[in-house]
Amino acid sequence: MKFVIVAALLVAAVSAKNIRITNVADCGGAGSVVSFSGTINTDPVPVPGDMLASLSFTSSIDSPDDLNIRKVTTRVADNFEVPCLDGLSGTCTVPLCFAIENFPNVVCPLFPPELPCECPIKAGTYNSPNAVINFDEKWLAIDGGVNGDYHTVTEFVTAIGTADEAVLGCIELDYTLTAV
Repeated sequence: MKFVIVAALLVAAVSAKNIRITNVADCGGAGSVVSFSGTINTDPVPVPGDMLASLSFTSSIDSPDDLNIRKVTTRVADNFEVPCLDGLSGTCTVPLCFAIENFPNVVCPLFPPELPCECPIKAGTYNSPNAVINFDEKWLAIDGGVNGDYHTVTEFVTAIGTADEAVLGCIELDYTLTAV
């Protein structure tokens, strides 16, 4: 379920000053059908610029038709929640297939080379050693400035807003952004 990696990276935010944090963690808990691991290779991340990461994920199911990416990106120093900047970056909820179809330049660089950037994403184990997450100039205009440490939680969720809502997987990213 490469969709999880793509979503997670799409949701990422970054910051910088004196503290530099880079971390990728699986936050899905026991029994999650999707699990993640990886590293962030850019420290700090320049804005505008790219975060380079090496990501892996395993999914025991094909991505469901109603799969959504729900991400929350927070600047650590003041607990500022970055708004949804362009329908995909910052704190946003977006259907996975919509993101793939409408933001291929953002989503597809997160996919492993052997995985087609399309829905559904087939069950399996995937490695994306050269994943790229872009932080464009929109990040420079966020309240309080872009510089700082950020925490992004990206959940892959089905049946949002219903009694059947289920989180299939979760990835956390900690990183630093710095304006250039």
